[in-house]
Amino acid sequence: MIYCCGKYYEPDKTVQLLPDFKYKDRKLEIMVCPQCGGLVAVLTQFNVLTQKYDTYRPKRKRTLDFIKKALEGKLDTVKVKYGTREKAAFVYGVNRQAKNGKIYQYAVDFNGTKKLVKVIG
Repeated sequence: MIYCCGKYYEPDKTVQLLPDFKYKDRKLEIMVCPQCGGLVAVLTQFNVLTQKYDTYRPKRKRTLDFIKKALEGKLDTVKVKYGTREKAAFVYGVNRQAKNGKIYQYAVDFNGTKKLVKVIG
């Protein structure tokens, strides 16, 4: 059942997704709301670590993109990435960028987060 416009509705389509190492019993429900005509998607999955069901519903603007990524199996790009805390991430390389006669050195972690290390010049 999907909640939209003050009522619960039956989904038009239900897709069972493949289990992950952290989640099992994954279900994606999709419908077009009969009241407002908007596309609505709800992802329900059982978290193995916490032993609870997690529900995720994207915003209206991102619903179609979320459905495409869910069906392709790329949900990791939608969720918050693991290890984004500053001290938990391993950094690699020194990336340099020249701007206004100064050289900026950045350290990048595997989540793609850049951190300014040093300014030369």
